[in-house]
Amino acid sequence: MTERGIRWNVNIKTGEQERTRYRYTFAIVNTPREIERIQGRIFDKLAPIDEFREICDYPISQSDGLHCDVFSFSTDVGKIRHPEKIYASLKQFRRDRDLYERDEGEIIPYIERLVSKG
Repeated sequence: MTERGIRWNVNIKTGEQERTRYRYTFAIVNTPREIERIQGRIFDKLAPIDEFREICDYPISQSDGLHCDVFSFSTDVGKIRHPEKIYASLKQFRRDRDLYERDEGEIIPYIERLVSKG
């Protein structure tokens, strides 16, 4: 059974002229409605955001309507403070160094590994 949860990672841009130095990538496994709510809380905690990119919305088969939504954005916020205000289950809100920004076709194998772990 697929578990709901959030995986995230952050990379630091090293250019001197970068206004938003931190590039976050998130993968959220949940229902589309709940993904939208969680995404809003992420945006609130890491605002202001810039260069938003929707990478993939992957419907998970045989999961009662769960999806895995992967997106990325830039911000000048380098640390997620109070992650419990984004997602109550901190056990399911984890940094994953295997998650990084890439095209949809290249992220599908990552998603399939993620959802098969549940």
